[in-house]
Amino acid sequence: MKKGKIYIGLMVLISIILCLPSILYMINYKTVDGFDGYYTYTLIKSQNESQGLIAGIIIISLLLIFSVLYFYTIKNNKKIFTNKKQIFSFVIVISFIFMMILPYLSSDIFYYMGDGWLLAKHKQNPYYTSVADLQNQGINDEILNNTGYWKKTTSTYGPLWNIIAAVLTSFSFGNVTISLFIFKIASLLVHILNCYLIYKITKSHKYILLYGLNPLILLEFLGNVHNDIYLLLFMLIALYFLVRKKNIYLGMLFLSLSISVKYSTALIVPFILIYCFRNKTIPKRILYCIISGLSIVTIVILLYMPYFRDFTIFTNMLVQGERFSQSIQAFLLTSARDIFDVVNKIALPTFMIIYICILITLVFKRKVSFKELMRKYNFIMLIFIFVVLVNFQKWYILWLIPTIIWQSKDMRRFILYLTTTAIIPSLKYFQIGADAYLYGIYYSIIILIFSTIACLIFKLYEIYYKSKLAMIK
Repeated sequence: MKKGKIYIGLMVLISIILCLPSILYMINYKTVDGFDGYYTYTLIKSQNESQGLIAGIIIISLLLIFSVLYFYTIKNNKKIFTNKKQIFSFVIVISFIFMMILPYLSSDIFYYMGDGWLLAKHKQNPYYTSVADLQNQGINDEILNNTGYWKKTTSTYGPLWNIIAAVLTSFSFGNVTISLFIFKIASLLVHILNCYLIYKITKSHKYILLYGLNPLILLEFLGNVHNDIYLLLFMLIALYFLVRKKNIYLGMLFLSLSISVKYSTALIVPFILIYCFRNKTIPKRILYCIISGLSIVTIVILLYMPYFRDFTIFTNMLVQGERFSQSIQAFLLTSARDIFDVVNKIALPTFMIIYICILITLVFKRKVSFKELMRKYNFIMLIFIFVVLVNFQKWYILWLIPTIIWQSKDMRRFILYLTTTAIIPSLKYFQIGADAYLYGIYYSIIILIFSTIACLIFKLYEIYYKSKLAMIK
């Protein structure tokens, strides 16, 4: 299909254009030591807001065009590609280009490297010692000095992530540039593996493209190198063993590993356990779910043991929860304090009541399908991301991707629109730089609005198209 080949060629071209400033930066500076291109497209600090605005319009426009081509490629995948090998080859090419983009939309990767180097080189416990603590003792090196915004914060992630970060930084020789690209190469390999796992679960070429070419995944996991890609990796492995291999024990093990990267995976565990023991009598179903749940908790705790000094190790994750940014609650905090006070008090308890009620209903239901469970989980996760979390980040939307397979057509479309419109509110960031999170209070609301509008437009078009066909007939 000639038209399709032109479109995928445009995707490659757009990817190269997005990558070009990063290549020029590395040619000019040959290092990311002191990298300060946070929220700037050209990787040169804008002299005024108008320059930042222009840069923002350029990158957002390119990504939106890429998103249109992304949807076209998914829809016409059978016409464009003749086999699985072609699809994987194209995904690898695009992914490699995005991997070369420097992390100008987030500084989190430098925090990961700092914590990893703290453990690998300096043999310090990242749950009790921060990079700033070492620097206050007079210990300085290239990786520690580039840790950035979070250098005063002890680790907020699970124990497995600290092991991964330490292993990756240990090959860097203390060089921040080498360390960055080691993390990037690892993310590229994980990205390709995730594509393969999705194919093994779905047996569908469409879903390889859906995951592998998703612009938010490419930008946040390969460009900005967020560790959520490992959360998805272990969750997908767990789903593969549960759905395809019917192996409950390996499924639970990999769910434990996913939780040990980031804790949000814990929300899916009860739904998985209900599915695993769906054929048991209700008393046995409850008993086996409790025992299996405790087994998963035990695995996570065992992974914590090498770091354990006191129980504050389990509360470090609350640090990010104390920061209000970009969420609906952050919006209320700045615009309607009285409403915020009420919402903030009832959001988590209300969420837990809804969550528990759904689980109780499912436990006592005689027949329950995996699809039904995943749709209930998806509903819970949407509420958690957009209402309960006070510190919203756009890449959290990607937690919904592993279970998108089992969602309704409309919900799949809505999730994909969330991912492809997530860049739009970043325009303010390009204008005013790194401190823009203070002005990002509308971020999650804008994404929801744009995604809803996109769904409505598509639905109206669908109705119009069907009525037109009916008239022809």
